[in-house]
Amino acid sequence: MATVTELIAALPEEELEKGPPPAKGTSASLAEASQVPVPIGRFRRLTALGTLQAKIGAAYLFHWLQGFFKSADENKRLLAEVHWKTALRMLDSMTYLRGAVMKVGQTLASFPDIAPREFVETLEKLHFDAPPMHWSLLKEMVNAELGDDPENVFASFDKQAFAAASLGQVHGATLKSGEEVAIKIQYPGIARAIESDFRNFLLFLLPSRLSKDWDSTKDQMDDLRMRLAQETDYELEAANLRKARAVFQEEDRIVVPRVFPQWSTGRVLTMERLRGLHLSEWIATGPSQEERNDVGRLLVRAWYRLMYSARMLYIDMHPGNYLILPDGRLGLLGMRERMEMVGGAFHIESEPGKGTTIRAHVPLGRP
Repeated sequence: MATVTELIAALPEEELEKGPPPAKGTSASLAEASQVPVPIGRFRRLTALGTLQAKIGAAYLFHWLQGFFKSADENKRLLAEVHWKTALRMLDSMTYLRGAVMKVGQTLASFPDIAPREFVETLEKLHFDAPPMHWSLLKEMVNAELGDDPENVFASFDKQAFAAASLGQVHGATLKSGEEVAIKIQYPGIARAIESDFRNFLLFLLPSRLSKDWDSTKDQMDDLRMRLAQETDYELEAANLRKARAVFQEEDRIVVPRVFPQWSTGRVLTMERLRGLHLSEWIATGPSQEERNDVGRLLVRAWYRLMYSARMLYIDMHPGNYLILPDGRLGLLGMRERMEMVGGAFHIESEPGKGTTIRAHVPLGRP
């Protein structure tokens, strides 16, 4: 499967344009973007988004005008090309802005019935294959969090991240006791960037204040803001990981990474490193139907075990949060978001010929 860098590099040179992020659409500009800190200011982020919207609108307007002079088949081909180029522009801008904006891209990639196929296939890279930020931009923050340079804290530390997403990136390291660990490091200023994104979004929603649904809309926005704020709290994620890990036994074949609290803070999370393949990578290896069924059972078991035993709803179920380990076990990652069940009742109804229906009344609390 192509990486983000390869996708960006594939964009035709004559189509490349300069934008608010240092995004020329090439692998070279992508490397340049990784050395730029997350833009924090509300105006800077609004300008970047506005420029992206203008480019997208112009691209589809030009395609619409071209359609008057093209055949139906040619018009269909050109539309697919516009979808692909637009998706790459969105990918480029989202990797620059990160934060809540990148979360929107991840959401689009999770709903193939909403966005064109080209958008889904491109933006799904944001789940676990986003370009990492250059180490020089993270070094001082990590030093402040851990009290010393990582090279002194750990026996070895890889400055090149092996995974990156909307709020942070993950580096490999080895503890002085010999354990391999994955260290998740939050992007500097990402919490302020998320707050700026929500303030900008609420600005666009000003006309809605006059509608009768405004109170409901505001409540949903407040809840979404709270959920994203939780994602920037790595101490909360560490607590979620410990709680989830406790409900699985060795015979369950489901693994939640162990947390190392002495090397974890609110913005740095050190945990056991799991090595395996993400779901899409594993499927690309051509597993048998029996193997697919086995993984499917593990996915269902993990979700229900967390719900029944830990009273947690695992709500961050995108493909980047699952690993298929070499021995067939399932690794669960990304316990940033969860809803805590504070009660509930289940009613199972079976009807011949129509299968089984599970009706649930589940009040949800906030952790």
